[in-house]
Amino acid sequence: MGRPGGPRRISTSNACVECRRRKIRCDGLKPCGQCQWYQHPEACAYSKPTQRVIPSRKLVDKLQNQVDQYHAILSRLYPGKDFEALVSLPREELINLAVTSPTPATPPSSNGDGLPQSMHGSSESHGSMSGHSLDALADLPEHDAAFDEERRHKVKLQGISDDVNGLSLSMDRQSSYVGVSSINAALKVIFKTAPVARPFVAQTYIETALPSRTNTPPPQQHPQHQHSREGDLAYTPPPDIGHKLIDAYFAHIHVLMPMVDEDQFWHTWLYGERRDSAWLALLNMVLALGSLASGTAESEDHISYFKRARGHLDLETFGSGNLLVLQALGLLSGYYLHWLNRPNEANCLMGATLRMATALGLHREYNEGHSQAPGTISGKDGTTEIPADIRRRTWWSLFCLDAWGSTTTGRPSLGRTGPGISVQSPRVPQQLNNAQYMASLKLLPIIHNITFCKLATRIQDTLAVQTMLRFNELFSLDAELVKWHDDLPPILRAVADENSMQRSGSNSYSKRLRTPSSATSSMQNPFDFAQPPERDAINCPDFLKTPRAIMHWRYQNLRMLMHRPTLLATTLRRAPYSSLTAEEKVAVARCRLIAGQSIADIDATCAQELIAGWNAVWMMFQAVMVPLVSLFARLSATSMYDSPINNDSTTAPTGNDEDEDKWRAQIEQAMAFFDRMRPWSVAAKKSKDV
Repeated sequence: MGRPGGPRRISTSNACVECRRRKIRCDGLKPCGQCQWYQHPEACAYSKPTQRVIPSRKLVDKLQNQVDQYHAILSRLYPGKDFEALVSLPREELINLAVTSPTPATPPSSNGDGLPQSMHGSSESHGSMSGHSLDALADLPEHDAAFDEERRHKVKLQGISDDVNGLSLSMDRQSSYVGVSSINAALKVIFKTAPVARPFVAQTYIETALPSRTNTPPPQQHPQHQHSREGDLAYTPPPDIGHKLIDAYFAHIHVLMPMVDEDQFWHTWLYGERRDSAWLALLNMVLALGSLASGTAESEDHISYFKRARGHLDLETFGSGNLLVLQALGLLSGYYLHWLNRPNEANCLMGATLRMATALGLHREYNEGHSQAPGTISGKDGTTEIPADIRRRTWWSLFCLDAWGSTTTGRPSLGRTGPGISVQSPRVPQQLNNAQYMASLKLLPIIHNITFCKLATRIQDTLAVQTMLRFNELFSLDAELVKWHDDLPPILRAVADENSMQRSGSNSYSKRLRTPSSATSSMQNPFDFAQPPERDAINCPDFLKTPRAIMHWRYQNLRMLMHRPTLLATTLRRAPYSSLTAEEKVAVARCRLIAGQSIADIDATCAQELIAGWNAVWMMFQAVMVPLVSLFARLSATSMYDSPINNDSTTAPTGNDEDEDKWRAQIEQAMAFFDRMRPWSVAAKKSKDV
């Protein structure tokens, strides 16, 4: 039997299965000629032709919109990330990455405020309700002289509790205004969600409302101060004692606020050229802070120097055009009064000090060859113009001191910065030898703190206007803070775990470096500190370790304060975590994550000395409020249900059992830290008691 043939070959578009397999022409018959020729007619079979579906334009547009929406959501959750690299990550890492990643300043959206159109109404409703609830936390202070700061400190010069730190627990009787950024706001939320805490407050208020060290005699009656001749305002300590205290000031305090000309100050002290009131006011403030930095929390030697400096400063002092008077007032109001737990007095005096600095023209930058600012360094021998570098350092030191002291009060900054402030940041010489390089390192903290304090001022003013930031603004500011931290020079950005060295006194200790990917400094300085010698990225000089740690703690504290109003608002609403919006979940989770990391970092990096301990206790007290609020919210929510533990996704309270154990561990870690810091902070014991 031959192949089918003929003058005309017949073919069809629907070939049988065998002809398709052999890739030969098929005539479409059944059986076809090819299968008959191969003697397998039984294998000839036809499959039904697949009908081709052409999608409509409407369907294509719908699918494209869905892809764009998915891409927009992923871009907001993982800004700057390669999506292909995320495919292989497990669920836990994806969640952690979404929580910890800073949100871009202008996330993709379909409206002008940066929120998706579908979620805009939901976010607005939550924001308005949250803001209304948080507004109730900022009460009008009572005008009761029995509970104000002046009366408390007539009993004892230095107290432990005040309205700002919340250690007095006098939530119902505030003598001064504090806003949502304060400790009091967090404590009020705890009392509202857990009324069982009220009886404890009633029992402890009497002993905490007044300064806690009232059993010690007044400073002027203490035996250790009888030799200091407090009544003699012109008295100066013996050279060996004075040298020790001044050295302690420049080693521990000056690097935080380098407004004093160190070389000129030492020259004036050693040669004893000046005995005028302006010099003695600054000298005694330096001695007071040096005594403070070199002692322990129980020491009161510094008080005699403070009282002597205060004797040289009165209301007429604010009319002075002397830089030394301004610097003395800055050290007094910006730092020392906060140690005495007198924040209202410090805030008032710092406001007057900044206006005095403005009167001296320190807020402006002057051209080369132009006459200097109107302020002078005057004495009995004449006047001397203020060097440009000292003017810059003095102004920005006052600026940072005011920002540090008021960020956690919830009060507005009242124009700390603005377009009228044209003075430049402190500078360092372009050509440096080794000695000059080490000296110039002391300027690094203030140079980079300027940018941080400008951000802190924006956040402070925003929270003073609205109790809760809009989420797009919150995430944008948070991204700026993260960038500031990532752009720090390695010598300031590397946070080492010196816990073992600090506790044992050993010279060997393990270091845990946190080095973000970005190593480019955003500060414009003549000398590039962005990439210092490799040894400086690891072997940080001793005089920079405490300022570096304090900078890191303040960075974490500010990020936490930005997100904490959302946590407080959701806690007041008793809203289950599952019912929160996507933005609220991110803000609450980020607040808890930052607070937990802050507790761990402070515990690991705080040195055993007073300046570090004083700042660390305050930052730790701020951070531990977050797990406290979370734990009380969890406990109060579980009491609302029939069963102590309700795992229903629609009614379960915020958090889970694993988070609850973590919060308890963080609180216990903070309490152990307060115990360890008792020698270095007068508030450590009371912070633990609270």
